[in-house]
Amino acid sequence: MAPAIHLPIGTKQDILKLLIRQEFSADSLARTLGVSPAAVRQHLETLQALGFVIRRKNEARRSSRPTFLYRLSEQGASIFPKRYDLLLGLVVDVVLERSGATAVEEIIGAAAERLAERGRARLRRGDRGGRSTEIVEWLEAELAWQADLTTDRTGRRITIHQCPFQTVARDHPSVCGVFFTRLLRALDAGATVEQAPSPPAPACCVLVLSR
Repeated sequence: MAPAIHLPIGTKQDILKLLIRQEFSADSLARTLGVSPAAVRQHLETLQALGFVIRRKNEARRSSRPTFLYRLSEQGASIFPKRYDLLLGLVVDVVLERSGATAVEEIIGAAAERLAERGRARLRRGDRGGRSTEIVEWLEAELAWQADLTTDRTGRRITIHQCPFQTVARDHPSVCGVFFTRLLRALDAGATVEQAPSPPAPACCVLVLSR
């Protein structure tokens, strides 16, 4: 499983929040945050090693010692919370009001199959057990969630955490089931979707993969 990536705390988080807006040099960050340049450079080295920031040479400043401008990397931007669930919920509400529940399910299902097209080429053909593990790992990377894969007498079960549909599914429970059933079928995982009864947060649902 992919390890969880958490937003750093303290000065490192303050640096990342500033870099969301624009590039900064280490000295500019130090002045803005009111800390020493040496401390900022140490934090930047750590954040760069984690892949959260990238740097480029400051061509505009001419000095004997090269200076660098830092900005947030794509990976760094991905660790900040985003309210995609709010936007998705509003879209579902509008489609439901204008076209009905069947239209919502058709759109969600089509989106699931479109996502499956992205993953199909990256997944190897093989036994169902190995393929389901690959699918979970790919989805963790693609959807920035966490999931647990276990096996019991009913089959292989994926318990999803940080589900992108968790908030939307409270008002539209069919959305989650339609999306994951269509997605996993399109990926040849042989799956049905079982909603977990009041799972502890942030778990949302359980996907049961047929043997």
